[in-house]
Amino acid sequence: MRIKRVLIFQQRGWGVKIGHFLAKKLAAEGVSLAAITIKHSTHQYILSQKDVVYQLVINEDGIKNDPAKYLAGESYSLEQICEDLGVDSIWPFVTSLRHQVRSYRDKYYYGFRQNVSDEMIVDYVKAIYKCIKIVFDKFDPQIILTPNFGDLLHIMFNLYARQVGARMLTVTDCKIKGLMIFAEDYNESSGSFYDRVDELNAHGAQSANLDRARAYLENFRKAPRLADMPDLYTAPVLSFKAKLKRDLKPWYQILQWYRRPQTNFLPNLGASIDYRPPHIILRDHYAARKYKKVMDNFKYYPLDHIKKFVYFPLQVQPEVTIDVIAPFFSNQIETARLVAMSLPDDYTLVVKEHPAMVGMRPPSYIEKIARTPNVKLVDYRISGFELIKRADLIVSPNSTSVAEAAFFRIPAIQLGNLGTTLKLPNVFRHTDLTTLTQKIKEVLGVKLDTLEYERRLLNYLAAAYDTGMAENYWGFWERNESIDMETLWQFWKKEIVSLPPYDRSLQREIPRRGKK
Repeated sequence: MRIKRVLIFQQRGWGVKIGHFLAKKLAAEGVSLAAITIKHSTHQYILSQKDVVYQLVINEDGIKNDPAKYLAGESYSLEQICEDLGVDSIWPFVTSLRHQVRSYRDKYYYGFRQNVSDEMIVDYVKAIYKCIKIVFDKFDPQIILTPNFGDLLHIMFNLYARQVGARMLTVTDCKIKGLMIFAEDYNESSGSFYDRVDELNAHGAQSANLDRARAYLENFRKAPRLADMPDLYTAPVLSFKAKLKRDLKPWYQILQWYRRPQTNFLPNLGASIDYRPPHIILRDHYAARKYKKVMDNFKYYPLDHIKKFVYFPLQVQPEVTIDVIAPFFSNQIETARLVAMSLPDDYTLVVKEHPAMVGMRPPSYIEKIARTPNVKLVDYRISGFELIKRADLIVSPNSTSVAEAAFFRIPAIQLGNLGTTLKLPNVFRHTDLTTLTQKIKEVLGVKLDTLEYERRLLNYLAAAYDTGMAENYWGFWERNESIDMETLWQFWKKEIVSLPPYDRSLQREIPRRGKK
């Protein structure tokens, strides 16, 4: 293997299930390894395992808890950091910090109030920059593997790596059921899949998977299926035993809290999804039940009473898709209000809660949306496909609904930067909400029932089959479902080997803006 130095973000459960497996495979290929560990229990696992020798291991939890201590008196300016990362401001990326920018101690599921001071956040930015400098000075990774581009830490490493010519890889979804692809940047806009779509669209290449793409498209249009969460639209009827287990679960968690040492506590951040004292466990349990009950009994606007509408699907939050890739539209209530006031003619805005967030957003959040002018909040149990097919247009920061709309030739205006959906022929990116009315009128006038539209849609599907992996990646990671680990390794290995060689000695100085 040409690649000799790989940095892996050994992060939470992914680090134990997938990251450690990849590390063993890479070590067997003669690759030197370093790790950034996230979550203290994962850090202890990486230190205690005997399968892989790491040249360098840095625990991000220690940096996050007390960034001033990690800095140890070293000082960097934000101007210097921005220049070395090649950006004009660090603050759009800061909004991705769910533990610092939001407060888990205030409310379930996260309160939209700052958890730590601006000074501590700035220290954290500087501490991550110091961490980056240490990693590249001491280890000089050629490739960085990460489970996702989850927040500021990943973004800053991604930006710096791009400046010095190193590559960063993650696996992400391509909005096609069962297929995973690689992305090389935090906007998920570059990598082998994206290059392949461009090749096919340029008329200079032909995919061997074109027939497979046609079959998928035909089957989807005949019988669309929910790609990820079919069980969330219809709540299962629980047996008495299942209800009893649900009601006793928080008390079991409290018992475990007292029986086991709490290794994931960060004093400067307090309660978190990884450290929930008994009162937080009870709060979460009963808040979720209350929120779910409110959602189930809410007086939604009848869909049958709505004629012409634009569909605005709410997103899971906190989440990469909105907090990292669409930071300027992460206030979904305000974004929905601005979109609603921009609708032309007789259009109204239909909003639906994301099924995965039912029981996680407080009633006040839903009430604010429902009582916004020209907004109609409909029942979350209505199929998203029904709304997509009835809508004249989708407007969203970033959403799977945007991709699903492509199969029905429904246009979509995307406010955010998600590169995957921007490769679809129905998607038009627009970020200026002051001119959204004109853009909506323009997009509504575009004809999508054309041969060129169909060709580009098939190219998108074919590119996913050409470069993707059809394995149960998310099921294995999140739910311990089965997966062929050798297929997983070959998928990663093929992508790693295909990357161009990188020699830091050819680019020792970070390119400065305004300088050649």
